[in-house]
Amino acid sequence: MKPASMLVQFTIAVGTLALLASCGTPVTQADLAKRPEAHLFYPGSHMLKTRGNDEQLTEGGISLAEVIADLSVNAEADQIYSWYSSQLTAKGWTLRKSERVNGSFDLFTRGDRDLFEIGVGPEPGEYSTIFSVVPAPCATTPPTKLAFANC
Repeated sequence: MKPASMLVQFTIAVGTLALLASCGTPVTQADLAKRPEAHLFYPGSHMLKTRGNDEQLTEGGISLAEVIADLSVNAEADQIYSWYSSQLTAKGWTLRKSERVNGSFDLFTRGDRDLFEIGVGPEPGEYSTIFSVVPAPCATTPPTKLAFANC
């Protein structure tokens, strides 16, 4: 390997470590799973599956940490959205966006990093929740579009 190439790789490695160090401890999926929002489910819901991601440095920047729950329940979409709205607003969350066309969802935020999204699927009674934390360098009140992309 040529010295110039080794220098470039070393510089990238050092820069990556410096960026990670400046961001503090990355938030993990396990960290989020311990928080109450990761277990906020419409009464009578049945878990279909869970998945998620850790906050991590990627080629495009820092990705957010998230916990996703896919659930089923015997309830109409309006009932699900209404229940989550009352539960979340009582806990200090703010409804930022409500979409009922081309993908039905409600998006809530709290503070400068917390995001909670409820999406009702095309099958009756199926819905998903996504609880996310924006990386510290991307934090704004409310979280902006940077929250949904690597920053």
